[in-house]
Amino acid sequence: MTLVAISSLWWWLQLDDAPSVDMICGLRGRLPLVIYSSAERNSEMLKSDLLLSLFGVQRFSLGVKFEHGQAQGNACTQVVVWMRSSLSRRRQDGRIAFCERVSSASSVTHAPRPASSSSFHARSSRPPRPLQPRRSPPASTPFSVDVPLAAPFTIASSRLDAVSNVAVRVELSSGAVGWGEAPVLPSVAAEDQPAALAAVARACALLAAAPAAPLGAVLRDVADALPGHAFASARAGVEMAVIDAVANSIRIPLWRLFGGASNSVTTDITIPIVTPNEAAQLAAKYRGQGFETLKLKVGKNLNSDIEVLKAIRLVHPDCSFILDANEGYTANQAVEVLDRLNEMGVTPVLFEQPVHRDDWEGLRDVSVAAMERYRVAVAADESCRSLLDAQKIIHGNLAHVINIKLAKMGVLGALEVIDAARKAGIALMIGGMVETRIAMGFAGHLAAGLGCFSFIDLDTPLLLSEDPVYGGYEASGPLYKFTNARGHGGFLHLDNNNGWK
Repeated sequence: MTLVAISSLWWWLQLDDAPSVDMICGLRGRLPLVIYSSAERNSEMLKSDLLLSLFGVQRFSLGVKFEHGQAQGNACTQVVVWMRSSLSRRRQDGRIAFCERVSSASSVTHAPRPASSSSFHARSSRPPRPLQPRRSPPASTPFSVDVPLAAPFTIASSRLDAVSNVAVRVELSSGAVGWGEAPVLPSVAAEDQPAALAAVARACALLAAAPAAPLGAVLRDVADALPGHAFASARAGVEMAVIDAVANSIRIPLWRLFGGASNSVTTDITIPIVTPNEAAQLAAKYRGQGFETLKLKVGKNLNSDIEVLKAIRLVHPDCSFILDANEGYTANQAVEVLDRLNEMGVTPVLFEQPVHRDDWEGLRDVSVAAMERYRVAVAADESCRSLLDAQKIIHGNLAHVINIKLAKMGVLGALEVIDAARKAGIALMIGGMVETRIAMGFAGHLAAGLGCFSFIDLDTPLLLSEDPVYGGYEASGPLYKFTNARGHGGFLHLDNNNGWK
């Protein structure tokens, strides 16, 4: 057995045979470890089980993972041990402590995205900016993030002209900082911006006053303070910030924390409900930028939807389509859309939320017809807002795909749904509300790290007129690369009047 210290956090053990229970217990006695094990390499359940343990759904653990493989033709077992980290300089037992200033205050102002660049990239042309403010922000007060869209974003259930979200800044007593975002889209999330601001402020006050605790316990406290779907978006924002702060503290990027499957994702891009001419212009633009999958918002007028599809096919004939009705159709209308597309020789790769979220029978009927007639998968989005919804979809065979959005169920809730879907063999999609690169970057890291999503829909920062986020992922057309060294890498700045900069 070889024990090698790679860093203060990581240890690597290489064994000739599978480790015995006695050996593992011996390790537990000699090193500050919490043990997690699996007997299968690349098990579909391994990463989600480990993450559920890591974030405290089952227990707090950074864990041990067994990997069986071949080394120079000989079978071997390797054990990766994550030691219990000192998440605060003042804590040596795996607990995290928060400074009194858990979040920042006021409203975000920002410089516009450089006109010469069509992608979001870490701003290498700007001088480095400090992660810490020069003057401390007020304690336990969240702040709004208000950014106009490049053009109105219309879907079947609503129209949006600007992002009005809530940002969260968390600081550990070690000085490590994390950022999160609570997206506000009342047609999907339960909160509006004032309600989200108040909810996040309540959770931030709780964190600032709480004693040091393991990560899982902290996240459970957040869930208790912001329970259920009514506070899902606010809860997600706080969870993102806490997890990002921890990842920054232990100096690893989030995609590695979430499993390390990949450090990149490829997204689709959305065309909202617009005229056929406008849709064709957007499709041509996105084709030039390298997007191969277009997500088309439909559901307000069936005949207009067909005309838009025809116009897009003329300028981007080889693109793949995702249809998203946002609850806009009846079951009969949804099937008719597929019939008429088939007559045009068009088969979408996915049909997302064709009917109202509570029309379970209609969702099942469309799913059956779409698959039996045209081999088209149907995704549940608005219909899946909790683990109970996911279990209902799985057990009733109501859809083929579940769309994960952190703002619908929080980060821990999303991990639970992901775990349930993978165990049931249900495909997964990851999407978002209309968000900046704070929330989108977190979701992208999660998707890349887990590597279990068949559909990636993380495009909404590309629809904003300005980019308020510094650092974070690099985007080149549909490809997002997560090259940051720790956390998700994104952060915001306020102007001098608000005490930041």
